[in-house]
Amino acid sequence: MFDFLAFLAIIILFILLMDTRGRLKRAEATLLEAARRIGALQRGAAPPVTGDAAAEVAAATHETAAPAQGQPAVAAEATPLPARSDDPVKTPGTIETLPSPAVGAAPAPKPPKAPVPAGPPVSLASRFENLFGKTLPIWAGGLTLAIAGVLIVRYAIDAGFFARIFTPGVQIVAGLLFGLGLIGGAEYAWRNEEKLRDVRVPQALSGAGIATLYAAIMVAANVYQLIGPLLAFLALALVTAAALGLSLRFGPPSALLGLAGGLAAPAMVGAVEPNVPLLAVYLALTIAGLAGVARARRWPWLALAALIGGIGWGLWMVLASAALDVVASVSIGGFVLLLAIVLPMMAFDGPRSTLLRTASAVVGALQLALLVGYGGFAPLHWGLFALIAAAGQWLTWRERGFAIVPAISLLLSLALLAAWPDPTPFWFGLIGLSLLIIHALPLLARMWALPKSLRPTLELCIIALAAAPLTKWHFWSVADGSLALVALGGALLAATAIGRGWRVEGRTNDGRIAWLTATAGVLLALAIILLIPAWLAPLGIAAVAIGLLFFGKAALDACIERVAAGFVGAALVALVATSRALVELPRLIEGADGTDGMAIIRWAGLAAAALLFAVRADGAIVRRVGQIGAALFAYGAFAQVLPANALMLVPALGGAAVLLATRRILFSRIDGAAASLATLSLAWAALPMAIWSTKALLSLAGVPMQFDDTLLTIEPLLLRLLLPALLFAIPVWLIRDALPRWLWIAALSLAAIVGGVAVHSLYRIGFAAAAGGDFVTTGILQRLIWEAILIGAGWFAMARGLTGVARPLIVTGTAHALFYGLILHNPLWSAQAVGGWPLVNLLLPLFLLPWLGLTRMPALFAKAPAELDRAIQIVTMLLALGFAWATLRQLFHGALLAQPGVTDAENILRSILILALALGFLLWGIRAKRHDWRIASLVLMIAAAGKVFLFDASGLEGLARIGSFVALGFSLIGIGWLYSRQLAPDRDAAPAPA
Repeated sequence: MFDFLAFLAIIILFILLMDTRGRLKRAEATLLEAARRIGALQRGAAPPVTGDAAAEVAAATHETAAPAQGQPAVAAEATPLPARSDDPVKTPGTIETLPSPAVGAAPAPKPPKAPVPAGPPVSLASRFENLFGKTLPIWAGGLTLAIAGVLIVRYAIDAGFFARIFTPGVQIVAGLLFGLGLIGGAEYAWRNEEKLRDVRVPQALSGAGIATLYAAIMVAANVYQLIGPLLAFLALALVTAAALGLSLRFGPPSALLGLAGGLAAPAMVGAVEPNVPLLAVYLALTIAGLAGVARARRWPWLALAALIGGIGWGLWMVLASAALDVVASVSIGGFVLLLAIVLPMMAFDGPRSTLLRTASAVVGALQLALLVGYGGFAPLHWGLFALIAAAGQWLTWRERGFAIVPAISLLLSLALLAAWPDPTPFWFGLIGLSLLIIHALPLLARMWALPKSLRPTLELCIIALAAAPLTKWHFWSVADGSLALVALGGALLAATAIGRGWRVEGRTNDGRIAWLTATAGVLLALAIILLIPAWLAPLGIAAVAIGLLFFGKAALDACIERVAAGFVGAALVALVATSRALVELPRLIEGADGTDGMAIIRWAGLAAAALLFAVRADGAIVRRVGQIGAALFAYGAFAQVLPANALMLVPALGGAAVLLATRRILFSRIDGAAASLATLSLAWAALPMAIWSTKALLSLAGVPMQFDDTLLTIEPLLLRLLLPALLFAIPVWLIRDALPRWLWIAALSLAAIVGGVAVHSLYRIGFAAAAGGDFVTTGILQRLIWEAILIGAGWFAMARGLTGVARPLIVTGTAHALFYGLILHNPLWSAQAVGGWPLVNLLLPLFLLPWLGLTRMPALFAKAPAELDRAIQIVTMLLALGFAWATLRQLFHGALLAQPGVTDAENILRSILILALALGFLLWGIRAKRHDWRIASLVLMIAAAGKVFLFDASGLEGLARIGSFVALGFSLIGIGWLYSRQLAPDRDAAPAPA
């Protein structure tokens, strides 16, 4: 209790300090303005002053210059002026009016302003001393006296000694006398102000007296029952009137102390189980009186503090009181209505009044909602809540700034209706209809008024949508027909709002009609679903979507068209949410074993509805949604009839037909359908493409591709990959002029990838069937044929001017030949048969194919970089060296080059081969003026010398060693002679191009 009182005292003192601070600031500003004006008048350059500023300056000048009655005259302070030679002698400190200058005379130059001497700054210690030594103690003393008066009464109740001496009547009389004595002391202090010279003393005494009288009356009525409710009411009214009068006489401190004592009195006297009606009346009188004083004296802070205290007491009465009777409920309801509606309208005024009144109304609605919940949802409590809801509507009608109040009360109404445990149909319907009327009728009345606002529309939509769910929530066994009537009632409410705004100018510029239409459509669809068989629910929603589409055209509102498209999506949800979806959805992948009439009706009906949107919709987005829906639903309809093998081709055939239709209609009218069907085809191709890609990635690590999966057999490859790719690629190529360039290039590229995977897989399957699948025997031949097909097709396309087609073919074939044929599976280190005939074997095409592909590379790119040609030359050198080395190996080892062992003759011939290649590279480099080839010849020469000296010499004996050195010597001499003979002119000439 003392913590509460201390907190309340801190709040009061803080308000007083803020008020004093504001007054001081205004006084200082007025004095400074007055001093500035007086100084300007002395210099003859006073700016004109009008309005309130003139009145303030005049008052400040009068107060500064005029001496008080009965006191010696004191000169008014003004800004000091510098002395002038032509000024007459004046008494220091006096002010003299200067004569006006003659007409036509040149104005005298203004003297510079002398700095205003500033007084010594007030120190922090002085401010602290003034605040805590002079200001706060008196007010704190008044509050202490008020608490002391209440504690005296409380102590008299608790102490046994005083209980024996002071009977209850004596205690009450003592308390009343003490309170009256305090008020009398305040009056005496007020009348002797010239002696006391401090108005805060009577303020403190009067406040303490008021609080003591409140406490005494509450104890007499609520603790001792010495007086009845009527007499207590009259006594409290009398004290309240006295408090109002004293507040008007003694100022804000008395009002604050009276507020503190009055609000704290019920708690201080120990009213744990109070008389709720009496407490409500007492608090209402106290707060109303303070609000009236606040209105009269323009103290909004006093009214706000009184309302906050009243709200706290109202909340406590609602939460702490159980099993409220009728009188107590009405008392609490009336008290809350007084605080929420009446008092804020009376007490608050000004720019922030709307915010404060709105907050009060919202808090009141919350309190009455709690009263309904804690009171067991009794009809009386519902009536009180309905009353404040109606009051909120009245506030909104009176001022638009209160629009949030009915919105909050609407949400509270819905929450209370949802939380109502076990309502009877009669009371639920009666209270629900009452709240519906309270909230819906004002919304219908002001929905289309200016200025435009979406909030009333949303509130009405919430009301219309909430009826059916709330009914089903409380009465789960309600018949579908009855629930459909409730939904139709909500749809009728939204339709009524649409009808009221049909002729409103500018209604199509906002979303109000669209929101109402969506609400009505949802409720209408719900009613249809409740009345038709469950398997037809998607078609019922689709029917609503079609109706909304044509309604949007009649309303000339593009937003309604988008709402209608949303109902097509809702129909899809209903399609997959019904029990039949468990049978129909697997057919989208597995196909159908027979004909299902109900499934065909469902999917075909939705396809027709979506097609109507694709054809009749005005918005591009809605048309595309319709195209997508029509394509998907049509595929679903075919899936209910066709087996899987035939179903795979449906998206491709449909996509081809749609693309060919572009010859007669715009592509923008069918692009969504084409994309949807292409996506379905890719979905069918996804699994075999994923399996092939996995195997291709593993082949990069040397794992041979094995086409042993069922999805990589002939039938799936044809139906899932090759035929769909052709069915899409051919129409795209035929209508490429009607498509954006990036689109048809991307489409053809995607079709080429899918078709290329199919062709590669079919080739591998066919080759294995014809030549066998042994990797050692057929590996090189199988790769050479595939690479020849790719590079040859690229050459053919390039000859026809189709560079875009030739580029990927040649690059892919060349890369495949280099990586798989010469790096990963080179016959020199991978066991593969190249053929038993010398020179007439697979080595020549193995090294020739990548060279042919490389030589075509510069022609494939319009701006080939110089580095590309140099790279081609280097790769050509490596290919020549590899072919010569492999051919020499084949002469000694036959078909399998990877066999271990090297004979002496082969070893010598290797050295000779390196020297011969070095010589050949040098001759070609000299002839073609290729610096890279000459450098390569030197590298080979150095390699040959190193091989002879480091390996051959150590492994050979006799004539073999001599022969190797002789061959190496002559070779080195020949190469040197060629360099010196053929390259001598280059020393003085410009360097040859690389």
